[in-house]
Amino acid sequence: MHNINTKDYWDSRFKIDNLKSWKSIGGESQTKKYARRIVQSLKMTDNFSGTILDFGCAMGDAIPVYKEKYPLAKYIGMDFSDEAIKQCKAKFQADDNIKFIVGSVNNIPKVDVIIISHVLEHLSNDKDIVSKLLEECNDLYIAVPFEEKIEKGREHINSYNSKSFDYLTDTMNVSVTFEIHKFKKSLKAKLLSFFHIELKNLIRPFFKKPGVRYMKCIFIH
Repeated sequence: MHNINTKDYWDSRFKIDNLKSWKSIGGESQTKKYARRIVQSLKMTDNFSGTILDFGCAMGDAIPVYKEKYPLAKYIGMDFSDEAIKQCKAKFQADDNIKFIVGSVNNIPKVDVIIISHVLEHLSNDKDIVSKLLEECNDLYIAVPFEEKIEKGREHINSYNSKSFDYLTDTMNVSVTFEIHKFKKSLKAKLLSFFHIELKNLIRPFFKKPGVRYMKCIFIH
């Protein structure tokens, strides 16, 4: 399937003057909404002081949500879009505990926790990305749409269900558990969805190495 999710495509989507930019059609509020759900099941104690990497951070709006829960942690936001990271730096330049970098899965720093929210569904090599992320952290949380119908030529090219990550049990001895939540869409959210906002369902898998590693998925409809 042809993948439109190139760097040029997302640099354009993140530009403020684009009439259909990420910001203009509600991308920032979408990011915050899902971040609040993710925070509910992060396993760290409130005094966690390690490093959390938001991989595919877009305009960085999830990080203040994580920071409210874990004020002692250090944060790294990473995205392959120069435009997104430029805006992140402008928004959060005063905070010494937050760093933003342009990068890909090939130059991820070693960290304690990686969160990748609503990114995998855009990627052709999603399984390779998951394997690589697991190598670079102790804990990995993933958010993706649940049982989404894929339409040709759109941003989402992968659909996920409760069996999608079973391959990790065979290849990396990862056990999988699930939680299911529901999102009620407001009229505004439904209208935004009409204009191709990805206000979809959420799965959040949590990984840890065997004996130390497991996987927890949360579905939000």
